[in-house]
Amino acid sequence: MYEKGVKNQKEVLVFREKGVDVAIAVDMVLGACDGTIKEMYLCSSDPDLQPAIRALRTKKVKVAYIGFQNNPNIGMQKTTRESFLIRSSEMLEFVK
Repeated sequence: MYEKGVKNQKEVLVFREKGVDVAIAVDMVLGACDGTIKEMYLCSSDPDLQPAIRALRTKKVKVAYIGFQNNPNIGMQKTTRESFLIRSSEMLEFVK
């Protein structure tokens, strides 16, 4: 979930966690086990998902991390095969 906010007189996105990390991890692992996921682009910086990422890697699923350039999660970058960092301003274009 996100909301628009203001920081240093600039419009920014503020994300709020809603306790969905376990549900995401379960979906990831189930998809890897039943073969429906071959490749995943994970738009989350939640380190609680790292065990699920490692489980996917054992199933040969390619996982890429998508995070924010201003605050990347180094652990997620090291756990995944690839990482892509985007700017908050790029996201704001899509949520106007």
